[in-house]
Amino acid sequence: MKKTFLFLTIFTVYLVANELQTVYSYKNALHKAKNDNKFVMVMMSYKGCPVCDYMKDIVFERTKVLDYLNKHFYVVIKDIEKDRYPQRFSSIDSPTIFFIDPKTQKEVIPKKVGGFRPDVFLSILKTVAKENNSSVNSQELNATKIPCNKKQPCKEESKITIK
Repeated sequence: MKKTFLFLTIFTVYLVANELQTVYSYKNALHKAKNDNKFVMVMMSYKGCPVCDYMKDIVFERTKVLDYLNKHFYVVIKDIEKDRYPQRFSSIDSPTIFFIDPKTQKEVIPKKVGGFRPDVFLSILKTVAKENNSSVNSQELNATKIPCNKKQPCKEESKITIK
């Protein structure tokens, strides 16, 4: 009985530790981030956006990216068509990702639009958290997947099959 309980406890901790920890409210994320000395990442997306699904289901699930996000950021993901959010995050391109310093409530780097390979996105995260000491060319941090636009359907090459 004790072994079963121990196994279930460890399994539950493993599951919780290996998922992206998100915060629904932007204001709540700012408050928590300020107290915990983290940054806020806001991703604007919408249902049916394959590039957004790629970021959520592929990039954010990579262990290095996931661990880094959970350690250094509070993540807020908003649907541009359904959710309420601050006007400053309005965008028709999806995904659009903002990185906010909770102390100043200003963007740490310019917003990023589109999808990124996991290694490129991790470099962006490290740049925001000021842990990227190498001189990264801003051209190298460009999107590798063209964003969707809520007023026009995604281009066929942007559509991603997630297995």
